Amino acid sequence: MAIVRTDKWIAESHGDPSKVCRHLTQYFPTASAAEILLHLTMFGMYITAKQGRALSKKLQDQNVWEITSNEMDLLRSEWNGPSVPVFIFPADVDNKELTREFNGKAGVAYADKLFLFISPHNTEIEIGALLTHEYNHVCRLNSFPKREDEYTLLDTIILEGLAEMAVEQRFGKASTSSWTSLYSDEQLARFWKAFVHPNRHRVKETVIHQEVLFGSGHYPHMAGYAVGYYLVRNFLKGTDFHAEDVLTLSSTEIARLS
Repeated sequence: MAIVRTDKWIAESHGDPSKVCRHLTQYFPTASAAEILLHLTMFGMYITAKQGRALSKKLQDQNVWEITSNEMDLLRSEWNGPSVPVFIFPADVDNKELTREFNGKAGVAYADKLFLFISPHNTEIEIGALLTHEYNHVCRLNSFPKREDEYTLLDTIILEGLAEMAVEQRFGKASTSSWTSLYSDEQLARFWKAFVHPNRHRVKETVIHQEVLFGSGHYPHMAGYAVGYYLVRNFLKGTDFHAEDVLTLSSTEIARLS
């Protein structure tokens, strides 16, 4: 499959996100449209019909669906990756955290599909970087023989580190997320030793997995993400490998624990 023309869904539904999500029930067989909407808005999807109508028109004028389609064709060719549907929706431009932390863009990926939430001010390079990050997730989830619901903290941070290293290798360091530059290597080495490594086996459903990953509670902001990038960068340093070349390796190999 390819880029789904979600702009047509938005137009037909007059921007109503609850109606738009009815189209997605076939891709989430155990969830209702309301549950899908709640899930996607947590990741940055627009939340009002007014936003949907106005922002979708702007994204259409900027050829976002065509730009993403071309970039997806390139990635699939370069990485020999799986064919999955790509759903593009306007981002929630009123979400201050999304704007501050990620310049108004976000995404979420699964083994069989991915979603991009984009704002009108995002550039072509930003869109390409976002797609690269999320599609790298898709490729890792299909290449690494472990179910996503079995992922540990170590698996999750390596997943994020690989995706952001793929962005750096395709578009340069300036296009990576801000969390890749929050801390020095010395700080990251301490984080790894103090609270990431001791909790590396914690699964996704545990509170501490999320706290360490995002840096909530008493943990440093985006600590898990930053450590994952640090581990992948160190693993690839001095090699000719690209992030997509090591997608089949175990998380323990990449973290140099095996």
